[in-house]
Amino acid sequence: MTNRESEFFVIEYSPNDEGIPHFMDKEWVPELPDYDLFTAPPSPDDFSSSYAVKVKSYKLDGDYFPHDNLISSDMLMLLSELNVKCISIPVTVGLYKNKTPSKKYYLFYMLCYLSIIDESNSIFTISTDIETGELNIPEYKGLDKIYYEKIDKFKIRDDVREHLFFCKEISKPVCSSLFKSEFENLKLTGVTFERIDDNYNYDAWSGW
Repeated sequence: MTNRESEFFVIEYSPNDEGIPHFMDKEWVPELPDYDLFTAPPSPDDFSSSYAVKVKSYKLDGDYFPHDNLISSDMLMLLSELNVKCISIPVTVGLYKNKTPSKKYYLFYMLCYLSIIDESNSIFTISTDIETGELNIPEYKGLDKIYYEKIDKFKIRDDVREHLFFCKEISKPVCSSLFKSEFENLKLTGVTFERIDDNYNYDAWSGW
C-alpha cells in the first residue's frame, strides 16, 4: 500500500434535518438484541432473518446511519466489494402517513473491532479509576480493552488492512482512504470523514 492508501478516517454522522434526521425515533419489530457497543460486536445468531422499523419522519434517503445501524442497498454493495465483515439484514421501513423510502435499507453492524494505535509512536493518556487511581487497563482492572482519556498524537499501526471497522481506541467507525473515495464517488450520503493525521486528537470527554 502507498502512503495515501494507508490513510484512515474517522466517520462522523452528518444529518441535514430532511432525509438524514438529527434524531431518528424508531420502533423495531422484532426488538433488536442487546449488546455492548464499546466492547464487542453482537452475535449474528441473536438476530431474526428480517426486521421492520417505523421511523417517525416524513423522509429518509441517506445511505449510512451509523447511530441507527441502518444502511442503504448502495452502501451494502460497497461493503460487499470491499469485503467488509458485517451483519446485514433486510429491513422494511415505514415512515409517517404510511410512506416508504425510495431506497431499500438493511440493518447493519460491523463485526470487525480493531485496536489500531501504534503506542510506541503515539502520545496518549490512559484513563484512571477515580477511587483507586489505577490505570483502566486489563492488567490492573480485568477489563477487555484499554480505555483512553486523550490521544494527542495518533499514529496508526502499519499492518491495518481492513476498510471499515470499529476502532477500539476512540469507539467510533474508522475507514480506509479507499472506502472514503468509493463512498464519495458513488455520491453516498449520511457521514463525513476526518483524517487521522498529526492534527487529529481524541478527547473522551469532549462530547460531554
